[in-house]
Amino acid sequence: MTEGPLLKGATIAPARAFTVHITITPKGGAGKTEVANVLEAALSLCGHRPVLIDVDDGNRGLTRGIGKDHVVALNWASAPTDAPNWVRRYASGDAPMIFDLGAGLMSSDLPIVDFLSSVWRLLYNQGAKIVFHCIVSTNAPTSRFIGQILKDYGGFAEVLIVCNDQDRSASFPADITSRENRQLKLDHLAPGLQAVRLLRKAPLSALIAEPMQGYSIATKMIAARVYRFACQLAAASLLDPARLATLEAAAAGVPRLRYTIDQLSDATDDRIGRNARLSKAHRRLVAADLIPSGLLSAAEDYRLAHAAWVERISAM
Repeated sequence: MTEGPLLKGATIAPARAFTVHITITPKGGAGKTEVANVLEAALSLCGHRPVLIDVDDGNRGLTRGIGKDHVVALNWASAPTDAPNWVRRYASGDAPMIFDLGAGLMSSDLPIVDFLSSVWRLLYNQGAKIVFHCIVSTNAPTSRFIGQILKDYGGFAEVLIVCNDQDRSASFPADITSRENRQLKLDHLAPGLQAVRLLRKAPLSALIAEPMQGYSIATKMIAARVYRFACQLAAASLLDPARLATLEAAAAGVPRLRYTIDQLSDATDDRIGRNARLSKAHRRLVAADLIPSGLLSAAEDYRLAHAAWVERISAM
């Protein structure tokens, strides 16, 4: 793996400030495309127009998820000599860029590795901030690759660790906590909410901006996850905090639930409403300050809320 030195004869454009985000992991299933999607939503809903680059020639998960019209697809046969023309074509203005890499790609000897290294070096020389988002998952506990990325690209790139809590256990490799790199957390997304996300083949920002009928509350919950991640990007100086207002508004009003949303049928507005009603009734029933005279009323509220929830199950 090389740092991709500036190619001989390549033209350096005037300095301009923009950020290049690279999602990377050595093992499939860790969530690199999920992170790329969340980055897209965070940047788009904060007023940017990110360029999405799918570098997973063997899978194209990003392209399949949001549609080829929204993605620049890179071929693994791309050579370093193609880098200057590619940069001139796709890196315009101050638009941020998101590269979604194939799992384990940077450990291969494919031509695309030197091509990417040259592209990132060219962009860096044009004033770009290069940021690697190294994804560490509870389901794919890999961490040694972070040291390799630092060795190969730490001279001109910032390396972040994204802890993707896929199974809600927060059980990440022990050596991750001791690393000095800034760490971002991507919260667990319930399977039912993930199913809502997959109903529409479009960028995640589009789903949040225009929720599908019957899934507005589920969409707010998805937006809330993006908002929490965006706040961390702002803390890492990768987003202007003043731009978070639109995303914050899209995430407002998320209810507390009694049960997780495990399937698509649990994610409708009606069923989330019943879930939230049961949660509220339960909190009232077990509240430490509940006085004896209010116990009967609280118990009745819980009984009715539970009956509505059971009705929801029997109607499925």
